[in-house]
Amino acid sequence: MKLGEALSSVSEQLVGIGSYDARIEAEVILRHVLGIDRASMFRDLQESLILEQEDLVTTLVKRRLEGEPLSYITGTREFYSLSFEITEDVLIPRQETELLVEAVIEFSKKRDWAPLNIADVGTGSGAIAVAIAVNIPFARVTAIDISQKALKVADVNRRTHGVHDRVLLRLGNLLEPLSGEMNIIVSNPPYIPEGDIDGLQREVLREPRVALDGGPDGLTVIRNLLRQSKPKLSSLGMVVFEIDPTQARKASQLSKKMFPDASITVLEDLSGKHRAVLIDTSVGTKV
Repeated sequence: MKLGEALSSVSEQLVGIGSYDARIEAEVILRHVLGIDRASMFRDLQESLILEQEDLVTTLVKRRLEGEPLSYITGTREFYSLSFEITEDVLIPRQETELLVEAVIEFSKKRDWAPLNIADVGTGSGAIAVAIAVNIPFARVTAIDISQKALKVADVNRRTHGVHDRVLLRLGNLLEPLSGEMNIIVSNPPYIPEGDIDGLQREVLREPRVALDGGPDGLTVIRNLLRQSKPKLSSLGMVVFEIDPTQARKASQLSKKMFPDASITVLEDLSGKHRAVLIDTSVGTKV
């Protein structure tokens, strides 16, 4: 089978399971099997796959048709233009979560920091922590997770991107492992209401439940995060965390209750949906 024929065949199969990006997923699977980049793939569409490659494509497509997320199949995911190792022990980083990284980078420009101390709460693969450290050379990030297996994945990623000396890994629940103040606290916490989890797409159900389940109303972890952030945040600091778009009003109210003198802003993602809440305690404070 020629590469172009394989690309069409895989795309058609993935359309059958309702994949919104069937063509892109087909490209990713074939590039993964062949070990080539996108430009090489389109240059070599008339090249034939060897039998071993065809068999591997068939195996990987079967896994995808059975509902396994593509990132678990390939073991990688791009986030903030960086490639990360991904396993079933971690949540798959989403494009909308890049908004958190952008918010941190923007806040880092407000004044001179020496250094800029940041906590990434529920780090998972370490995607947020590593992306921040790569893009802010003076940042020192403490990446916290309740899962030792997740921290092993984060360790691989911080070393791959050469920031292992500035991304510190800590095992624990939320901010409990921290002993000092942070300038920034960033988190993509579990925020899906527990009653909604069984109705999620089957691909999402393959991800760690602990990274999804936000309690009865989806805000349990966020409440605890805000409560613990209060004594851990510096007077000129920022907290930014991801939410479900339907939680914007309630999450903002919870934030204002815990930080009554801070500026509370709801951030929108690229599709215009409410995606994060930003708490800025430096507003109105003289530096």
